[in-house]
Parts: sequence; C-alpha cells; structure tokens
Amino acid sequence: MTTHRLRRRFSALSAGVLLTGLVAAPLPADAQGLGSGTPSPGPTESQPRTSDETGPQQRTETGTEAITDAVLQVGADSTARNVSWMSESSGGGEVRWAPASELAGNELPDDAQTAETTDSGIGADLSRHFNHATMTDLEPGTEYAYQVGSEEDGFTEVARFTTGDDGGDDEFLVFGDPQIGAGGGTPDDASAWDRTLTSAVATAKNPDFFYSLGDQVNSAISQDEYGQYLAPDPTRTLPQATTIGNHDVSSKAYEQHFNRPNVSADHGGGGPLTSGGDYWFTESDVLFININSNSSDMDAHAEFIDDVVAEHGDQARWTVLGFHHSIYSTATHWDDADVKRLRKAIPPVAARNDIDLVVSGHDHIYNRTFLMDGEGKPIPGADAGREQEKAEGQTLYLTLTSSTGSKFYSHVPGLEWEGKSVYNDVPAFTRVRVSDDALQATTYEVPAGGGGQSEGQAESQAASEQVDDVELTRAGSGEPGPGEDAEADTSADGSDGGVGGSDAEADGTDADAGAGGDADGAGADAGGADGADAGTGADGADASGAQGTGSQADAGAEGDSASADAGTGAQADAGAEAGGDLPRTGGDLGLPVAVGAVAVILGAVLVAAARRRRGAGRA
Repeated sequence: MTTHRLRRRFSALSAGVLLTGLVAAPLPADAQGLGSGTPSPGPTESQPRTSDETGPQQRTETGTEAITDAVLQVGADSTARNVSWMSESSGGGEVRWAPASELAGNELPDDAQTAETTDSGIGADLSRHFNHATMTDLEPGTEYAYQVGSEEDGFTEVARFTTGDDGGDDEFLVFGDPQIGAGGGTPDDASAWDRTLTSAVATAKNPDFFYSLGDQVNSAISQDEYGQYLAPDPTRTLPQATTIGNHDVSSKAYEQHFNRPNVSADHGGGGPLTSGGDYWFTESDVLFININSNSSDMDAHAEFIDDVVAEHGDQARWTVLGFHHSIYSTATHWDDADVKRLRKAIPPVAARNDIDLVVSGHDHIYNRTFLMDGEGKPIPGADAGREQEKAEGQTLYLTLTSSTGSKFYSHVPGLEWEGKSVYNDVPAFTRVRVSDDALQATTYEVPAGGGGQSEGQAESQAASEQVDDVELTRAGSGEPGPGEDAEADTSADGSDGGVGGSDAEADGTDADAGAGGDADGAGADAGGADGADAGTGADGADASGAQGTGSQADAGAEGDSASADAGTGAQADAGAEAGGDLPRTGGDLGLPVAVGAVAVILGAVLVAAARRRRGAGRA
C-alpha cells in the first residue's frame, strides 16, 4: 500500500472516530424517549434530575410534550422579543401574541398577531427540532401574552411578559455560570438554579431582562441539561440574554436554544459543529455588546465593538460589554493563556469606546475591580468604595460567581486589580439599576435551603443577602438621580469559605466528553480546540482530590494536554497553573460519556499520527 493511500485511509478513520465522539456518544442515555412517549428511568445518584422533575414542561393543547424548552429572549431593542423552542415535528412553527388585556380567560384572541419561524432545523441531539421566531412592534410598558408551537404539535400554554419603559429608571439581573450538570446531581444544580433565579426576580423590582454569563450547561450537547436550565418559570416570563461559555461552545445546541439578536456572521463565529457569534442589543437605552470569548480572534472582536459603538453608542446612556472569560478575576483562571490574551486586548478597546461596565463569569468567585484605564491598570488613587466616579475611558469590571453552587474556585490574593472579592462558596446574582445618572450594581448571595419556587416569593426574597454594592457615575454628572437605593454595603471583604481542593479548569483544550470537545478559550472550530492558539501549553496541573461527593480526575501534561469533561460525571481539567488549587465538582462518569471521551481521545491520537505521517512523507 502506498504512503499516500495509507495517509488517506488513516485520515478517514480519524475523522470517523472523532465524529463518533462528537455526535453519538454524548447523547443522554434516555434520549431515545424524547418526544416518543417512552418513559425515562428515574434519576439515580449519578444522574442529574431531568426537567420533568425540576420544573414545569411546555405542555401543549393536547397535553403532550411535543413542544419543550420554550424560552423568552431579548430582541434587537425594547420593541422586540425573541423566542426559541424545541418541537417534535419540523416546520410550520409560529409565535402568537397580543396585549394581555385582550385575553379571553387565558386564551389569545382570534386576531392575535403571529410570526412564522425565522430559523428551524434538526436539533444537535438529532432527536428534536429547534425553532426561532420574533415578536415585533411591541409597545413600552405593556403586558403581553404569547404562545409558541404549530398546528401539528399544538401550542404551549399562554405566558405573559411586560416590556420596559425606555429612558426611565430600569434594572436588569446578572448571573454567573449556572453550569447545569457540573454537580453530577449532588448537589442538584437544577434546583439551585431555580432557587437563585426565583430569588433574584423576587428581590428585583420589575427587571427588564436577565443576563446569563456563559456555561449555561456543563455538557454542550446535553438536551437534558438544557431542559433543566430552561425549566424555571422566569425563563418564559422574563426575557434573557446569554453569553456563550467554554462549556457551551462545542455544539450547535447553544445557537439552537438561544435566538440572539443582531448576531454577526463575521465576528466571533463558530464552526460546523460549534456555536459562536458576537451580537448586540439595546434595552432601556443601554447598549449591550456581547462577544464570544472562546474565539481567539481579538482583532475581529475589537472591530465588532468599534463598529457597534460607532453606529449606536450616541443613542445609549450607558454601554455594557459582556463575555464569559473574566480578565480581572481573583481566582485560578486569572493566569490562563486565553485570559491573558483577552486581558491584553480588551482594555484599550473598552477605553476608546468608553465602555462603562464589563460583566463576565468563568472563575466562580465574585470580584469587582477598581476603575481601570485603557492600559489595564487601576486608575491613580483608585479605591474600592461604594461610590465610583468614572472619567471618559475608564471602566469597571465585575466577575460573577456560580449561580448554582456546585463548583467554586480558590481565591488568589494580591492581584493589582482586586477592589473587592467575595468567596463564601454561596450562589449569587447581581442586580443592576439604571438611571440617566448612575449604574448601581448590588450583589446578593442566595444560601441553600431558603427561598425557592415552592416556598413563595416572600421567603425567596428573604433568602437573598447583600454582599456588595457599587454605584457608578460619570465625572461632572452631578448627584445620582432619584430612585437610587441607599443600601449599605453589608460585607466589607467577604469571608474565606475555604475552597480547599478545588480544581483550576483549563482554558486550553478542555475536551468536554459530554459535548464532543470544549475549546476553553480558543477559537474553536469543528469539534475541537485550536491547539497552537488555544492556550494549551499547560504548565502542569495539580491533581488534588475532589471534594464532597463524586470524583474528579485532573490531568495536565505539557503541550497538547486535554481533559475529558464529563457532562454528568467526573471532570478532568487540563492546563492548570502548577501548584494551584483546583475547582470543586462531583459526579460519576456515565457510560455514554465515557464512550465519547474514549472516542475523542482516540480520534485525537489518530489525527496526530496522520499529521506525523504526512510530515514524514513531505520530508
């Protein structure tokens, strides 16, 4: 057999094995029951609860579950709201809506407005169909009712939402990494996410939307985890915006579940089997820009931010930038290669576009910086007080911690940008109030055991405990406007919750076995990390024992170290800083995920061997 023919066969075999790992193995064990009426087995200690048990399903008029995962999202501006849902059948889907005042009982009127799907197709799990549609020409300060579905599959029950009033005092909620599935069922991420989201909605006063900063799920391909993330009622009654995290990127499921507005085809995009795309929207006269920080093309991100601000910045009273990988965290990801790359690229872009606030997640510790300049340094004389007056070109950065609490990271003291950190190992959220004169960001923790959907709104609100409060104003803007709360900062420094034995998740080639390969911070193309530019050069990893229940394997060889990040079980994180503490997680590795991990690793070995053979042939 000639060398040329051998190389061709070797490459074909490699591609086949990789495809098996990316598509076949990550399917949940009960995926064959989706939409088929076949009962799924009950949860076990190593299997997270399904959305059937953690929240209401999308019930159709016929009482079936042909329509699931309906989710309300922000539109391009306050006059539009996007929706997405999964269906048993393909084609023919639409959204119906009308002012709630026109409802007859709980039925939409016959002349309700309708809009057909703008995008639909087979889901990433090859089991359901995704559907996107948009409600338009919405009036401000109006309550609307809507439902989604099709004549073939039926329609969801009517849900309601209220549009905001542009130009007034408004607010939105921000959440760090829900990462449903990271706990492997113990703790129950789905219940914790429900508790935190419900508590936040009860604490706030009519928020316009909520913002999830990435890693919505632990395993990018897992329909079950998406079902649990979307199970809480507020996902259908309060619009949301999402950021793509490193645990979301390596599947089309993220793009299919979230119908984002103004997505760029040229900036921060994904590949044939990955999600991505920078996007923007306006809400309450605030300009929100979101970039896919998994993409390493910093020039493309900078061009996108420059263009959006140039076109829309003059109409905005504030500008907020969101992305997943925090560049100013005070936890173990701060020194990762991809984070360093972002930390070099983002501050000059933020300064020249006068970005007011940057929000990120990824590192599972809350941190607020000093006001930062365009060189990435704290401004001279900066302090960590509640009142922060910014000059043009100065930016405040917030890192949000986990909103579910199944994984936390160790605090890294002494970093020059640290204004205030809170590391109590408690889920948290941030409430941002907006006026013409100020942005006020108040952060609350939600201890386990308090609040929750079944315990009522009053108890849910009581479960929120304030841990930080900061008010951002502009130099020369005068005193803060009316309606600003004078809530005291009840926690000066937070307390050390002792996150011993946690595990620094690698941002190089974190191959998510349940997702077919998560590229943690690289511009991920089909099914994998871009090795050379993905921050895969690991400095070694600390393989310390996992905390709590479940087990965690941490490996970190130099070079192309990769880890199998099990969607429902053990997580292997590569490329951690040598000697660093490692983040907590738990769970056991399920059989389908194990098969996927083996297939991905074998495929990677075969690809590498094929490349060596090609190199030898050329030599």
